[in-house]
Amino acid sequence: MTLQALDIGMILCALFMGVLVPRSTTCAVAAVLEGLDRGRAWRFAGFALASLSAMAFLWPIAWFTGLPIHFAPTITPGVLILVGGLVFGTGAALNGACVFGTLTKIVSGDTSYLFVLPGLWVGALVMGLSGLSVQPHMMATTALAVPSTLLLILWGTAISLVGLLFWLFIRHGKSNKAWFMGAIGVIGGLLYTIHPAWNYSVAIHDFAQAILTTPHHMADSLLPWLVVAACLGGVTSTVAAGTFKLKPPSLRGSAGALIGGFLMAFGLVMIPGGNDGLILFLLPSLSGSAALAYAAMNAGILGTLLLGRSLRLRATPLSP
Repeated sequence: MTLQALDIGMILCALFMGVLVPRSTTCAVAAVLEGLDRGRAWRFAGFALASLSAMAFLWPIAWFTGLPIHFAPTITPGVLILVGGLVFGTGAALNGACVFGTLTKIVSGDTSYLFVLPGLWVGALVMGLSGLSVQPHMMATTALAVPSTLLLILWGTAISLVGLLFWLFIRHGKSNKAWFMGAIGVIGGLLYTIHPAWNYSVAIHDFAQAILTTPHHMADSLLPWLVVAACLGGVTSTVAAGTFKLKPPSLRGSAGALIGGFLMAFGLVMIPGGNDGLILFLLPSLSGSAALAYAAMNAGILGTLLLGRSLRLRATPLSP
């Protein structure tokens, strides 16, 4: 496959991701809220389905085809992983949505969430200007490059779990969600393993860093096209579904998005890719540090939501 054909394929994958994300259950904040308020975990089950689908689909492609599939690097466990997860989770909770959730809100017409973009930009600039080093130590991995008996067993287990999750979703009348999350796992996983830095949050971060080092230049010329394709697919999806509704920005929503974006910029460096990178890239690559970061991220979301509710209760005057 030529480089040009591969680039076109990646742009089409980004376009399809933009179509799929608004129709699925991809927001980490919404998943925590579902568990907190309704005692259910369908969104988390959807994340598991996407991650396992990526694993089941991508491993044999990496083993038996010539596609440039790259597994996630090995990340050394440490304090940065925990802090990164907590900071990202706190930012996502203040914003009201994670990276994919924010994309869904924007392409659905909620303009308050556009303020996440300058928040990410300022956060990236602050890191660049301060020289703050918060990226954990990463090493290339070759452990998954060649099939072994253990890997084949794990791959078979992943396929079995995908089948089980599909059955559960279909049994409870959620077959559409299952297909959407499975497709996100396959297409999103393919995007991440061929072009690990592809989403809008990475584009903003890289462009901010480029201004500090090589003004008006981005080393990754494909990245803007991937972001545009994802946004175009998202708007097309919401308009077609009748869910697009232009909403003017609110002061509270815009402030939360700005602060949340700023914090997520730090978290994105400490846990590469954010929540979508964890689910579609690091976890399918069997990264133990990714599991730690994912748990810390959800703890950050939960803690921030509970603190916010507690403060609102305290601020509410008691009835006479």
